[in-house]
Amino acid sequence: MRNCVIMSCGIATVLLMPAFSGYAAEFTPGLTAYGHPNLQGNWTTETATPFQRTEELGEKKTYAPEEAKEFQLTEIAKLDERAAPLEGAIEAPEVTVFVDNSAEYQFYKRVENVLRIDGEYRTSIVVDPLNGRIPLRDDALENTFRGEWRQAGFKNLDGPEMAGPGPRCLLDFGPVPPAGPIVPISANFQFVQNENYVVLYIEAGAELRIIRLSDEHQTGSHKKWRGDSIGHWEGNSLVVHTNNVHPQSSSFVLRASELFEVRERFTIVSENEIFYRFTITDPKIYTQPWTGEMMLNRMPEDDRIYDYTCHEGNYSLPGILAGARRLDRESEDRPTDPFGNPN
Repeated sequence: MRNCVIMSCGIATVLLMPAFSGYAAEFTPGLTAYGHPNLQGNWTTETATPFQRTEELGEKKTYAPEEAKEFQLTEIAKLDERAAPLEGAIEAPEVTVFVDNSAEYQFYKRVENVLRIDGEYRTSIVVDPLNGRIPLRDDALENTFRGEWRQAGFKNLDGPEMAGPGPRCLLDFGPVPPAGPIVPISANFQFVQNENYVVLYIEAGAELRIIRLSDEHQTGSHKKWRGDSIGHWEGNSLVVHTNNVHPQSSSFVLRASELFEVRERFTIVSENEIFYRFTITDPKIYTQPWTGEMMLNRMPEDDRIYDYTCHEGNYSLPGILAGARRLDRESEDRPTDPFGNPN
């Protein structure tokens, strides 16, 4: 896993940068050797602004400057508390059926900034629906690949396919757009371009999105883990459409079916900023298309993209499946009541 143990403690002041208001002016970006706007380099979307808006904010899309400052002070207080030395006895975590990775949050990078787009301090990344929340269908989980298999009688660990793409080290975070705190491990990305392709390397998961500069999708008979992405340039904007997503790419981070599609627009608005907008459509999972907006900010020259290695699929998955088979055998050996339930 990427080394993300980066602590910066004891911040005493809050700095809210001047609001960016350069969208109205046409920025002239540098060009690649092939005449395309140059996106190349390392970028980050780090922000403390949540992906979904908290329910109590309703349709409040933006903060006033003083509210943004208060939000940032609250985030700093949380980070300071997280970084403070522990005192007293440490209690063991509760024993549950599932083991999560919440203990790792203690070591995540310190992020406290409020998302700021065209002079507005945003309350969430999702902007449509108006409540800033992902519009999941009530039966969304039933309509994923694994949900449909469960309805056919399979259990969650009957085979590797039912374990999900993360534990198999195929996709750690599903067919996510290349942005944001939806993946807390890292929000860093790298663009590489040539004449016919734009390649987006995602630090979290060490995954690649290969965008063909074309107006025709490949055949839908061959589904890909991150789908088939095609793009074209409209002025300073790279416009991308992705479909033909493999249904098994659905994950706990972002649910998807074989109908999942993403439309994206990367617009260079300054030397160090890209305005990013995406719209996700999947009628089997969501009640309507939904849209998010973010800023990609160029990383400092001395920052770098780190290697990320997934081991679960190499070491853990056989043990997980073996444990499931052991539980199957034990349940078969246990007596049952008249209704077939283990006693």
